[in-house]
Amino acid sequence: MSDNDEHRELVAAWNSLNDTMDGLPQRLQWGDTQHMDVTDMADRVRGLSIHLDSAVVLAGQFRYEPGLALLRSGLEHCVVDWLVFLGRTMVQRFSGVDDATWDEWQAARATGADWTTTIRDWTRTKKGDVRTVREGLFSEPDEDGNRSQISIYYFLLGQYRPTLGPPSAQAEEWAISREELRRMASENEALWRVYLTWSSLLTNLQTNDLVDDLDAGRLAAHYRFLSGYAHPVADQRRSTYGNHALLGWPKYDHYAHEIVLLYAITLASLELRHFIRVIEQRPGPRLANKDDVIRVIESAETASSYFWFLGAHPHAYDTWKAHNEACFRALRAGGAPELPPVPGPEDVPYPADPLQRLVAMHSSANELMTGSSFVSPWPRDDARFH
Repeated sequence: MSDNDEHRELVAAWNSLNDTMDGLPQRLQWGDTQHMDVTDMADRVRGLSIHLDSAVVLAGQFRYEPGLALLRSGLEHCVVDWLVFLGRTMVQRFSGVDDATWDEWQAARATGADWTTTIRDWTRTKKGDVRTVREGLFSEPDEDGNRSQISIYYFLLGQYRPTLGPPSAQAEEWAISREELRRMASENEALWRVYLTWSSLLTNLQTNDLVDDLDAGRLAAHYRFLSGYAHPVADQRRSTYGNHALLGWPKYDHYAHEIVLLYAITLASLELRHFIRVIEQRPGPRLANKDDVIRVIESAETASSYFWFLGAHPHAYDTWKAHNEACFRALRAGGAPELPPVPGPEDVPYPADPLQRLVAMHSSANELMTGSSFVSPWPRDDARFH
């Protein structure tokens, strides 16, 4: 990987995950019927592994900035697939719904009209815009009357056209009128706004009860961090390479290399867990040697557990830092006779800069004002001078 290969456990974890994701379509086993949507989902998993492995390859060449930019795409890919695999609701929007119509709709739902039975929630603005959250979509019943539920995101991947552009940019074509192209472009924009922007992805994760508000905020923090590399509007060299940026670059950097591996491992593990849930929910398909796949995931999650991606799982460093900050606030407020207690996991603030946090975790520290200390499990002399 490099002359300074100092992350052997993480490299081994990533290689195992990558091999598993790459071979996932071949692990699928079927009964009487092959489900094409599940086959397509397995290909989505393999596609993500190609993105993530490309970022790891770039890191092996010390090109961490483009690697992290690629990981931003990997994060979005993983979140979209989360909804493709496990999304069970769809959002519908209606405009110009007057008071009388709205009263009729509410009465129909109250009496259990068939068309309202899949509605989970709906709201109406004063302007008459209605937003409906509905269960769906469903397949046609089989011979036993059973229906499969398929995420609307599965179909959106084939409907959204990123090259279409806004309605105002449409020109006349020989086969399609400008008016029709504008209508198509308007619908395309609506798909983007309702389902595919980053904020819409997070909203739909929450609507589907796949994440809570706290985890949505944690995903947003990683999106902001990685977006700093996807959009070259800030100079990231110094924060990425540390002092090496002043001595010529690209050069090997322990911390930048580590964070690329941590992102690749974390996103891959999350993707595989979501795919396994799909397999467990479907009566037909099976995953060959599923226990082996789970062991690969668990081993990778153990190796990368200190990254703290989702959930209330701060490292000892995060708790120590949060306690110090609480003590400083108390002292500034008037020198409290008793310092605040050590915060619980739910009360530890989430870090805004994962790379800066990672560097700090490699350095032990003693805080004289509070009397608390942090002993790094991986002390490095260069951490405090990065």
